[in-house]
Amino acid sequence: MPETTTTKPTKIEFIEYHQPALKDGDYTISIEQKIIAEEITSDNAFAVTKNFSVAGERFDLNPTNIHAVFPPSGSLGEHSNVLAHIILNRSTLPWERITIPINEGDNEETKEDKKKIPWLALLLFEAGEKPEPKIITIQELKNPQPNAGKFPEIVSKDEKPPKDKVFLHLESGQHEGDKLTVIDVEKQLLDKILPAKEDLAYLAHVRQGTDTDGKLVGDELAIIIGNRLPKKGSISTVHLVSIEGRYNDNGFDFQGAGDRDYIRLVSLKSWSFACVDEKQDFKQLLKHLNRNPSSLRLPKVDNREAEEYLSMGYLPLPHFLRQGSTTFSWYHSPLMTGNNSDTSIARPIRAADELVRYNPNNGMFDISYAAAWELGRLLALQSKNFSISLYNWKRTHRQGNQIQQAEFYLPFHNQPNTALPDQIALWFNNLSLLKGVPFNYLVPDEQMLPIESIRFFWVDPMWIECLLDGAFSIGRVTTSNHQHDRSHQQNPAANPNQTVTGFLLRSDVVAGWPGLLVDGYRQVSETETAISDSDKLELLRMERLSANVLICLFQGEVKTVDIHQKPETLHFGLDTDDRSQTFYKRLKDQDGRPLKDQDDKDIDIKVNPDPDTRKIDINSLATTIKEKAIFNPFTSAQFALEMIEGVEKVRFTLH
Repeated sequence: MPETTTTKPTKIEFIEYHQPALKDGDYTISIEQKIIAEEITSDNAFAVTKNFSVAGERFDLNPTNIHAVFPPSGSLGEHSNVLAHIILNRSTLPWERITIPINEGDNEETKEDKKKIPWLALLLFEAGEKPEPKIITIQELKNPQPNAGKFPEIVSKDEKPPKDKVFLHLESGQHEGDKLTVIDVEKQLLDKILPAKEDLAYLAHVRQGTDTDGKLVGDELAIIIGNRLPKKGSISTVHLVSIEGRYNDNGFDFQGAGDRDYIRLVSLKSWSFACVDEKQDFKQLLKHLNRNPSSLRLPKVDNREAEEYLSMGYLPLPHFLRQGSTTFSWYHSPLMTGNNSDTSIARPIRAADELVRYNPNNGMFDISYAAAWELGRLLALQSKNFSISLYNWKRTHRQGNQIQQAEFYLPFHNQPNTALPDQIALWFNNLSLLKGVPFNYLVPDEQMLPIESIRFFWVDPMWIECLLDGAFSIGRVTTSNHQHDRSHQQNPAANPNQTVTGFLLRSDVVAGWPGLLVDGYRQVSETETAISDSDKLELLRMERLSANVLICLFQGEVKTVDIHQKPETLHFGLDTDDRSQTFYKRLKDQDGRPLKDQDDKDIDIKVNPDPDTRKIDINSLATTIKEKAIFNPFTSAQFALEMIEGVEKVRFTLH
């Protein structure tokens, strides 16, 4: 079952950080055992020392740890007021290493504060600033070329660390031949865009969803936020970099580099997006979808007779007859423009030719159901495991019927098990939802689903019945086989869903926002308040058929559709005026509601990014929010709550 919004209302909780039980690195544990008892004295002790390692990401990042990025990679939307962020699947990942080394003289409070600082940071580069990634080995990182950017000295596991120098110890499992990606950035640029030491703690937090009972819904996710706004009309590149050990108590350690010198950083993930067209963001893309016509059909034509067929979703296709001649015949996919109540076809079918219909008024055939039946047969034969399992089950079922009809039973004869295997039932159920059906059977002409369009449809139950019967026809050769297939009281090829509707979406939204959620309702509603969860339809199938095509099937007649993003894909940004010349932030209370002053007006605070770099002073902004919102304590969790922008939703209605 595809993932949908839950039936209960959910909320998102923000957590300051999740500390791992142990930081990544090498450890030694020593155990000593002594026996002490009355009248027994012994100085003998059993002692053992064991070494172990806690391994985690350091010089590269497993792609499975990345949940999502925002703005989406390759997107073209208007993102000039948002802060880039990356969502990680492991909630402890940003705090598994140390950014500011802990000194012997640090008190306990200082040590805890340093543990809260993430070792990952997001750096945003404009088109002219973008560094060129290089793939090197740890050996090259340890022994760099003369012109390479400055990087902490790499010390092998057993080497003595250098005095008064920035260094990193290699850990178990890390070898000098391992490859990694680095970027070299000029010190004067890095100094302008790098987060200050005081900013770091606010730029990472943990997010989790809960239901109304406070139970965890979904996974706990870690989020890293950038500190720089993208430039309007430009392409931006974001790098997730390691800052492990790169800061000290005074800030980033540039290791004595001059303004024109380069600083080397390990890049764990990078992506690019353009900030060029406000019509290319999530909401605007959906609002400007082509909906004319709203159903899956070819454009209107002047020919009255042809238009009668086209309005029902038919189109003429080349038809090669058995004698070798060629003609054109009508075909419609299972995704029709209206409800089909025709149940005149008796099943099971002996051959696909039984389903070819002829219209003497225009001299054309309708091959829709014949194509469906033959396709079902071919799909069943294509799966060797399924076809063999189905044939064996049908043979066992027939033997069971013969035994039951016998006048006497042998005392040693065991009744065969005629229950339908789960794998066969699942295969038929998936096929009834059109899983595995080639796309050209669903949309036989590209004009029916243009670029950036949405089309609604009814699933033709008779088409599905013929498809399933074609698959069930495996082993149906003789007249007795045909009669036996007819005798099944619970036919596994029966269509389990009689009223199914849905839509096809072809848009960059599908590719750019992979975490889409869809809700369908049986009522027509333009507003949010005029519809309830009791009107929600069961979502039978939601699947990406290609990079930019999405199909959704609902149980029942859908009249209202909401398309929105997952709660985890909430993004961070600022409010702007119409010309995006001034930035401000509207504050919220702890429950996410707008914060009001004594005059019941929304509380806004002005935000002033650096005019040259568009870098935001995160610590200063956090201090202002703390004073206005009166949070106590004020951590990255409260900061995330204030900076969050709501999930965008677009509603479609069918009248």
